[in-house]
Amino acid sequence: MRLILCTLSLLLFSTLVRAAETGETKVAQWNDDKRAPFILMFDDSMQGHVKTVLPELKRRNLVGTFYINAGSGHYKAQKAAWEKAFTEAGMVLANHTFTHKGAADVADLEQEIVKCNEVLYAIAEANGQPKPTLLSFGRPGVPQGKWNVTEEELKTQLRKYNLVLRQNVLFAQIHLKDAAAMIARVEKALASGKTDVVAFHGVGGEWLSIDTPSFLQLLDFIVEKRDQLWVTDPISIHKYETERESASVRTLEATKSQITLELTTNADAAIYDSPLTLITHVPADWKTVQVTQGKHTASVIAKEGKVVFDARPGKDTVVLKNR
Repeated sequence: MRLILCTLSLLLFSTLVRAAETGETKVAQWNDDKRAPFILMFDDSMQGHVKTVLPELKRRNLVGTFYINAGSGHYKAQKAAWEKAFTEAGMVLANHTFTHKGAADVADLEQEIVKCNEVLYAIAEANGQPKPTLLSFGRPGVPQGKWNVTEEELKTQLRKYNLVLRQNVLFAQIHLKDAAAMIARVEKALASGKTDVVAFHGVGGEWLSIDTPSFLQLLDFIVEKRDQLWVTDPISIHKYETERESASVRTLEATKSQITLELTTNADAAIYDSPLTLITHVPADWKTVQVTQGKHTASVIAKEGKVVFDARPGKDTVVLKNR
């Protein structure tokens, strides 16, 4: 009797842990199958962002998101750098209103938004980049009485001009006083698998400033965890999440020599144009896999019978072949 029970248990267990079939595919939770996204944000287009932050991010191949006030004096003082060096280095620019002076009414808010958007679009065009389909918006902190629009009025303007509101974030120096506190946000992201952020005003000087050594400690810790972190910008995360939520993958063909997949999503393709990361099970003897979608081809190394690669939802199927 005991032998029969053991046999039944083994059969049940083997059913529950069924080996994945060739071609079985899922969409990764985050880009490149990373554990969690993390964002470095910088407000107010300060001179220290040009002199200190940009070189240190470039040195470590990290991405930062910079919320600019293109009509402010501190932006104009480094205008050439903001309009070329940041984009060339792969940084992301975002809307923090044109002047950071607030919004007297809805008409004033609209002008603040539109003028900053126009600068951001012009920078993209001048640097040979496509016009962004969405931009991140960070509401500026202004004195009481200087922000005279309701939340609903703000949301209406953001929708009108393809802006995505930045949620409440924790700032260095204001909320996070030292390197340990900032590094704890990275650890929190890794533990939860959810997006986290450290935002900055000054670094090494100017207003609401964190000291440079603490800032560099944070960057070096992020580099140590790079294999687990997707260090990116708010819009990339927003697009990925939106596409992922309605994504569907169908296996159209799965043989010993070829796998064909169809990836679709209900997101508006005119706005949500980012690739998703797919994880596909391949035959055990596949080592290097050629992934082709439309005119794009990439070679991917198979590990433990799986390949991880990017594909764009849409009409083009994805073809995987053993090389």
